Order: sequence, then C-alpha cells, then structure tokens
Amino acid sequence: MNSQISIGTIAKLIGRENYPTWKFAVKNYLEHEELWDTIEPGADYKHDVKKDTKARSKLILLIDPINYVHVQEATTAKQVWSKLEQVFDDSGLSRKVGLLRELITTTLDNSSSVEDYINKVMTAAHKLRNINFVVGDEWLGTLLLAGLPEVYKPMIMAIESSGVPVSADFVKTKLLQDVKVSESSAYYVKYNKIRNTSKSHKDSSDKYHKKSPRCYNCNKYGHLSKNCYFQHKKKTQTEKTSSVNSSKNNGYYAVFSAAETLDSNRWYVDSGASRHMCRERKWMHNVSSSTVSHIKVADNKTVAVLGCGNVDLQIRDSDGKPQTIQIRNVLYVPSLITNLISVSQMTKNGCEVKFEKDYCQIYKDDKLIFTALQHNNMYVLNYFSETSALLSKVDEYDLNLWHQRMGHLNFTNLMKIEENAEGVKLSKKGNQICTTCLEGKMTRLPFKDIGTRASEPLQLIHSDLCGPMETISLGGARYYVTFIDDFSRKVCLFYEE
Repeated sequence: MNSQISIGTIAKLIGRENYPTWKFAVKNYLEHEELWDTIEPGADYKHDVKKDTKARSKLILLIDPINYVHVQEATTAKQVWSKLEQVFDDSGLSRKVGLLRELITTTLDNSSSVEDYINKVMTAAHKLRNINFVVGDEWLGTLLLAGLPEVYKPMIMAIESSGVPVSADFVKTKLLQDVKVSESSAYYVKYNKIRNTSKSHKDSSDKYHKKSPRCYNCNKYGHLSKNCYFQHKKKTQTEKTSSVNSSKNNGYYAVFSAAETLDSNRWYVDSGASRHMCRERKWMHNVSSSTVSHIKVADNKTVAVLGCGNVDLQIRDSDGKPQTIQIRNVLYVPSLITNLISVSQMTKNGCEVKFEKDYCQIYKDDKLIFTALQHNNMYVLNYFSETSALLSKVDEYDLNLWHQRMGHLNFTNLMKIEENAEGVKLSKKGNQICTTCLEGKMTRLPFKDIGTRASEPLQLIHSDLCGPMETISLGGARYYVTFIDDFSRKVCLFYEE
C-alpha cells in the first residue's frame, strides 16, 4: 500500500522538459524500494528475475503512455533505463547553450519574487550539472548576485566587505533573509520609534515639573494661573474658532483646486512623495510588476500601482543644450493627476537637492543634473518632450536616404511622410533613381535545358550520405544514405553506424 502511495506522487515522464526531475525522483524511489541494483551495476540484472521484472514494471508505470513506443522492446529494467536516457537525456551542445543562456539571463526583475528568482537559477544550474557541465559553487553564488537590481547594491557591498567566501547557499540564505518589508511596516517602526522617544522625554519632563509650581487653571506645571496662556486664550476662543474653521475649509479647497489645475504632462519635484510616480505608460520602458500595490494621495484616497519601470526625460542643461536623463524605479500610477519626482528617492540614490526661492537644483557628484523652476508654489521640471525637441530644428533630409530607411518605398508614397509626420522635411534635389531597386526588379533569362534524364529504371542513380549525427538513433546509427532512381523517382534510405 505504501508503494502505491509513493509511486502516485511521482509525475510521469512526458518528455525532455521533465526528464531531469523525473530521473532524480525515480532513482530515489527505486533506491527506497531496494530495486536500484537492477540498473546501477551497468549490466543486465540476471541474479533475480522476479526482482528485475518488478523494477521494469515500476519504470514503465512511471512513463506516460505516449512514450511506451521507446521501451516496448526492452526486456530488463536496465534496458528500459538506457533507452530512456538515449531518447531524453539531451547533453548536446545546443542543450548546453540553451541552459547556459537561461542561467545567465535570469534576473530578479523578470521574476515574480525572490523565491522564484532563486528557483529559476538553481534549476538551470542543476540541469547543466546533469549533462556533465561544471557549474562552480562560487560562480553560481556570484551569478545570483549579478542578477539583482541596483537596490541590492548595499547588500552586495556588505557581503564583499565581510570576507565570507561567496557560495550559492550563502547568497541564497542572505537573499531570503533580506526580503524587503512592506512600506506600512516601515512606517509602523518609525512611528513606534518616535512614540517611544516622546514617551521617554515626557517621563523625564514630569520628574522635573513635579518640583515646579502648578497652575490651577490648566493643571500644568511651570507657571502660575495669572500667567496662564489658556486663561487669556479663552476670551477670544469663539472668534478664533469660526476663523480657524473658515480658513481650514478654504485650505482644503485650495489644495483641491491647485491639484485640479496641475499639468498632466509635467513633472513636479515633491518632497512628500515616497517614490517616483508616472501616469503615462507610453513614457515608460522595462516595466515589470511592482512590490507596492497601492499608495495614498493627499486627500487620503488609495490609488492602484500597476507596475514599475524607467522613464527617459529630455531636459536642457545650463547651456540650453538638450540632454537625456533616466529616472529609474518609477511607479506606474495611471490615476494620478500629474507626475512626481520624489526628493527622498533622489537623496537615497546619492543626489543632493538644493531649494532656492525661485528654483531648486539637483546635483549628483557635484554635477548639476537638472533644474526645476517654481510655478504656483510648486517646482516644475524644466524638460521638453521628444517631439518638441525635434521640432525645434528641422533639417532637410536626403530623399534617397529616407527611401532606404523605409525599405525602398516608392518615391510617390515616400513624399507623403512630410504631410503625415512632424519634424520631417525631405529634399527633392538629386536623382530619384535607386540602383538597388532596378537590379532587384531585373530577371535573368532561363538557362537552356542541357541536362539528361534516364529513359529506364536504374540507368541513373542519385546518392547522398548524411552524418555523423550528434544524437544516436535507437538502433545505434549515426549516418544515413539515400539512393534515388532518376527514372522512377523511387527513394531508398539506409541507416549506418
């Protein structure tokens, strides 16, 4: 009964995609059943026919019926195992190249989680080792670190300075321990830290005030009732209450009104934003899933985050020349009214932000990156779109050059680009003749039929030999030869070892 339960937990062999895991599971299963010695010695097991038959039956039951054709002629467990190895154990060059490419190109950015990233790398390394490709432990650990994004750079530097030898197990453990906590947890820790600091300050303050005079108006220490601030405040409390309520309502509307008038195509430098945020998907590239699912905006509403990526912005430097800067780890939040650049995120990345009366400047390594001008009490990034950069100066382009760029489009339709595109002006000077198009449309006269054909069978035979093949056939052949009769077109094919 236990054997039936154990064999049911092993997925059947479907093909090459699950052969490595199937081979590992079945080997351990046969060792548990004390049947592995029918395969391991390397020769057909003949000491105990009943035991060999049992092992062969279990192997066949663990194969998908579509693969029975490969083992129907096998009479022993060893033969079944060897036949399956010949068919599915692909250890050729193309297999090694594919697995190695998969191992190197796997990164945390294109994985759903840290656990998924580690599983992809370790699985690819295990498959390479199964086909006798050496994957060093230190190299695998270094590769795990190489696939991490820039936010993990402090962790990599800490590992480097610790002096601990890099290994796959060490890096794997470190990654699983350093999984980022949610932002809400960070705020909770920060709140508790402030609260505890405030509490300790209050306790020490109470000890001091117990020795000071007590006010019988507000029950606080440190002053007398005749000098109490709250006693004088009560006289004008009614007037100030209405004034405060009025100003508070006006303040809420002012914020809402200002938010409604923000330019949706602009970028604003915001000291209150915890992350860079963008509302336009078409401006972003390398977009992947984000660890942050929702954010809270100023009116205490919650909006969804649909991804995270990079944004390239065209800005002007101090000399007025256009240049491109890249903002990384930008959250895609389509519900936002405008786009935000986080001050805290820039300072974390080593930037220095200087606020002046009419502008703010952002520096990196003492070099000015960009300037944001103050407009309506907000700092707006001095940038321009890629389209406006092109329109600032329109040059005439050679018609033949654009003819080649557009895949040798005919000149009549090519001239329509000026009407349907911005920033393109085609020069009509020069000869509108393309040598490549003329040569491509030329046709060669047919060759004369000077070949001879056979008038009876076996008069003319065509033959060819193909091989050696990288994968040996089930019969052990590495070559095949073909014979074709020119008269009857009959084909004969033979396999050769």
